[in-house]
Amino acid sequence: PTFLVAVPWNIRPGANVTVGVALLQDGPAQVTVRGEVIRDNETILSGEMVFEKDSFGTLVLPVLPLNSASGNYELLVEGHADGRRIFSNRTSLMYVSKSISVFIQTDKSMYKPGQDVMFRIVTVYPDLKPYKVSLNIYIRDPRKKLIQQWLMEEGDLGVVSKKLQLSMNPPLGDWSIEVEVNGQVHYQRFKVMEYVLPKFDVMITTPLYYSLREEDVTGVVTAKYTYGKPVKGTVTVTCLSVSYWTNKRNITTTMEINGSVNVTCNKLMLQNLNAGQSWHQGDSDYTEPIEIIAVVTESLTGISQNSSTIIFPKQSDYFIEFLDYSRVIKPSLNFIATLKVTRSDSNQLTAEERQNLVTITAQQSDVLFHHSSLSHLENEATEERNLTVHVLNYTVPENGIIDIEFPVLSDTKTLRVQAEFLSSRTDIGVYDVFSSPSQTYLQVKTKSQDIKAGKPFELSIASNKPVREFHYLVLSKEQIMAFGTKAAKTFTLTAENSWAPSACILVFYVDELGVVVNDAFTVPIQPVLDNKIKISWSKDKVKPSETVSLKISTTEPGSVIGLAVVDKSTKLLGESSDITEDSVFHELNLYSTVQYFPVVRGSFGVFQKCGLWVSTDAILEEDKEHFLYGGMIPIEDGFGDDMPVTKNGPPDFSNLYVRTHFPETWLWIDTKTRSDTDTAMEVIVPDTITSWVASAFVMSEHNGLGVTTAPVELEAFQPFFIFLNLPYSVIRGEQFILEVNIFNYLKEEAEVTVILDMNDAFEIILTSNEINATENQQSISVPSEDGKTVQFPIKPKQLGEIPIKVTAISSAASDATIQKVLVKAEGLEQTYSQTVLLDLAGNKPQAVSKTLDFTFPSDVVSGSERVQVTAVGDLLGPSINGLSSLIKMPYGCGEQNMINFAPNVYVLQYLTKTRQLREDIKSKAVSFMRKGYQRELLFQRDDGSFSAFGNEDPSGSTWLSAFVLRCFLQARPFIDIDQDVLMDTAKWIVRHQKLNGEFHEPGKVLHSDLQGGTNNPITLTAYIMSSLLGLPDKQHAYVIKSATNFLEDKLEEGISDNYTLALVTYALSWAKSAKAKEALNILNERAEHQGDFRFWVTPASEISDSWQPRSIDIELAAYALLSHFHQDRFVEGIPIMKWLSQQRSHLGGFSSTQDTVVALQALSLFAALTTASKTEMDVTVTAPSLKMPETFSIDTRNRFLLQTKEIAPAQPMTITVAAEGTGFAVFQV
Repeated sequence: PTFLVAVPWNIRPGANVTVGVALLQDGPAQVTVRGEVIRDNETILSGEMVFEKDSFGTLVLPVLPLNSASGNYELLVEGHADGRRIFSNRTSLMYVSKSISVFIQTDKSMYKPGQDVMFRIVTVYPDLKPYKVSLNIYIRDPRKKLIQQWLMEEGDLGVVSKKLQLSMNPPLGDWSIEVEVNGQVHYQRFKVMEYVLPKFDVMITTPLYYSLREEDVTGVVTAKYTYGKPVKGTVTVTCLSVSYWTNKRNITTTMEINGSVNVTCNKLMLQNLNAGQSWHQGDSDYTEPIEIIAVVTESLTGISQNSSTIIFPKQSDYFIEFLDYSRVIKPSLNFIATLKVTRSDSNQLTAEERQNLVTITAQQSDVLFHHSSLSHLENEATEERNLTVHVLNYTVPENGIIDIEFPVLSDTKTLRVQAEFLSSRTDIGVYDVFSSPSQTYLQVKTKSQDIKAGKPFELSIASNKPVREFHYLVLSKEQIMAFGTKAAKTFTLTAENSWAPSACILVFYVDELGVVVNDAFTVPIQPVLDNKIKISWSKDKVKPSETVSLKISTTEPGSVIGLAVVDKSTKLLGESSDITEDSVFHELNLYSTVQYFPVVRGSFGVFQKCGLWVSTDAILEEDKEHFLYGGMIPIEDGFGDDMPVTKNGPPDFSNLYVRTHFPETWLWIDTKTRSDTDTAMEVIVPDTITSWVASAFVMSEHNGLGVTTAPVELEAFQPFFIFLNLPYSVIRGEQFILEVNIFNYLKEEAEVTVILDMNDAFEIILTSNEINATENQQSISVPSEDGKTVQFPIKPKQLGEIPIKVTAISSAASDATIQKVLVKAEGLEQTYSQTVLLDLAGNKPQAVSKTLDFTFPSDVVSGSERVQVTAVGDLLGPSINGLSSLIKMPYGCGEQNMINFAPNVYVLQYLTKTRQLREDIKSKAVSFMRKGYQRELLFQRDDGSFSAFGNEDPSGSTWLSAFVLRCFLQARPFIDIDQDVLMDTAKWIVRHQKLNGEFHEPGKVLHSDLQGGTNNPITLTAYIMSSLLGLPDKQHAYVIKSATNFLEDKLEEGISDNYTLALVTYALSWAKSAKAKEALNILNERAEHQGDFRFWVTPASEISDSWQPRSIDIELAAYALLSHFHQDRFVEGIPIMKWLSQQRSHLGGFSSTQDTVVALQALSLFAALTTASKTEMDVTVTAPSLKMPETFSIDTRNRFLLQTKEIAPAQPMTITVAAEGTGFAVFQV
């Protein structure tokens, strides 16, 4: 044998293609190896290098550029010596688009209207080094409308920090941040809700498993405020058995809680409850998981929080399992396994328990295993010819992990191993023998556990024959990371961050018989993230408004630090998308494409297990069974300004400090270390009584990404404080009870006077007849370590946020706070909108102006009026992305071929008109169209007509011929179409017109989804007529005129069917018939309205059970939209267009051929309007209530952006909108 070449089978942008080359003993002294990467038959990367005989090395080709497109990638490897070719091989490479990682971090998971959404985007290479790139950021609301965008943003070391200010009336629901890097989009969601922050958290701690012997399952419920104090109240505990087939019955108990309480669930009671109705009829071994739900209600406020947990049954008190073991037998080498012993309640094993031994019983047999013998393994043992049994005893170390190793006999074919510890046992079987033609086996293993980047680990090699030297390769994320040649049986390697999350280590050599001997194993590698950044507070506990310093230490000067400090309460609403060790590890796992491995039984499979393609003239043992690997589905997971922190000086005891500053995110700071590596900042603690949670990440040029191991908490607390339990919003004029909670954590009871400041914004309602209470102050006694509530009924009088100031004074301590509550208007909200199309199409700048009037109704609730104007430059927006998937290769009979040909034409037309056409898509579509055109001509009959099988059919079809004619006419801008073909087809169609102008169908159409809804003489006539209208130079004008008369007559008689009416309206609109306008008005009257959508429902489609509208409705709406276009009634068409662009299926098209074609045609014509010229315009809005006119600038870059401005309402409202420039925009009030 002369050579062995091994190459990763994946190619990914941004990574080098590395070719492993081993020159073997029979080859020439020197070989020049050349590698080429070929995409779609052209060489894009190449390199060559000289290798010595008996050596192993790598040929590294240049990096595939990060913006490379997918395609058919191939690798060619050739070796030459002395002018002759020694080897040459080609293989296809799998293109993997995932080339970088994008982390999107938000400060919280949920936001209120009007808050700032702080977010950062961090881009890194797979080795976690900074990837500096410009990116586009889009923010979309729950309706997928584009609300804000930042284009071509350059970060600092790959870190971009931004904030989005939410308006006071944003749509509630799931918003998304979309980040586009190199054409790939990464998402991160956040919620916008009206919420009140939770003040305490509930946890249940239970063992993971319960033992079958015990009657009760026990646990502890804890409820703590975010500032660490216990919650007093009641807890309701529900126990239920988790089963999938019975209606759950449960046991509920309620008890007092003060911070924490023990809870128990009695299994027997649960079992008896469910026995009557359950499948196992009161089986004594009750082994269903048990769920415990705890709801804690704070007695002061009646607010509840809950938590739940599931406990699984465990057959034994101990748990013994094989973490890993050799899946295949290598005779005469050792069998290796790792075993773990744990207690099922997940506590540490005690010293007494560890006195017991683990017993391993191993049976080796020389009989091949057959699946049929599984059933009678026990009695089979007696008949077996050779059975060798080893019994081994091991002591249990503290961590419970035991390495097991024993020799495998040279003739062993099956192996069964059983492990026992006290009452628990487990067993495994290995039934596959590694096949090697020369019976040579190699084994590589490591004793190291938890291999961390930067730390060396030791590998050892075992072989049943002497080995002179061997080569090793380390692969991670399917790229070659390291290689070398060793002679010693043990050697060390040092992992690097780029090896994470796991490395495949492959060892091989070629023996004197020319057989490849190898082995490989995969080890998890932990990237080092935590030694790069540490954060600490100067104190653990502080009082509100105190000064505290935060120290951040990093390892490299000039690093970018992203810090976030948020109120712990926000974490209780849901975890924000923070950058943590877990999220980094999860992200790194997405690079790996191989999901599943069968047992590897031969040397070829060992290479494949590490993701290598191999080519050699040495002997490679192929696996007998077909090798599977899961293809990769790239799952894109997504995963500010300095805050003013100044405050009025130190609190003076004569005038009480009022707590007014309650941010949910306290600090969100982006900073860069200078020449030193430590940064400290002095900050003033906000006024909330809570814990503040700080977390940070660092990005540096050489060390890459680092994160804090765990967040660092700072407790902000004072022993006496008031808390106003306010709802998110209240209604003007409606009474609500202001609850003031006074918490006293002082040593003794306090006599407290609570004063509510009077204010014009609300009135206090007198309820009390007590002598000691005036309307705005009450007295109460609060015991030590307890809380009490006083209530003030108040009625808000003003809209918006109103401040409520409350002071509590006692002899020992005092507190005062101002909190704001949102007051909303009474009544029901009604909305009204008007749309204006600002059309400045043309080459030279123009101006246009329109005035809109609106009068608020007389019964409007005063102060609740809102006026909002929006402008957007492109109606369809990117709603039609994903169209390229519709471009298909035509094939099949005359109809099938058109099913695939037609969408190509309309997709190209759409992309051209909207200026979104990329060269690669165009060339692909055009080449498919040429082939489809040539193929369709095979089905043209001698008389010029078309049918499914051409001349074999008894007759051509007028409908299919009209469809072909229509598509060919539309395809003429893209491919050459023979004029005569069009003429012949038209002539044949025209011969089938009756005297009254009606067309008839002599042939038949097989595919009903191709034909869409067309199937009566009226629709056929309208369809054919609109195809003929597409011919140049008014050919067949007489035929069209007589068809028009026929359709006008039918319209007079009345057309009940909406679909027929839509087709007729379209044909009449295009032919500029006098009846067209009337037809469209009738059609519009029958439309359905829903929000800003307009559409039609046909009777047949109402029974459609799917959520997607029937294709006939889509086709109908498209014909209606085309009619609006031909009648220049654009504005009326917008609601139809919006509905149509929403109806596409996830593949980019609609549900059948005909509706896709017609809908795309309609949308293209409309889109052509919006993008006919380059858009650059200024829209100015003036209104009496505006001091300064508001302006929107719309250009090509932001034409998809929905720009919104609020205008102060006036009565009556007159808005003038003026636009100047070029292009097209839609304005709405």
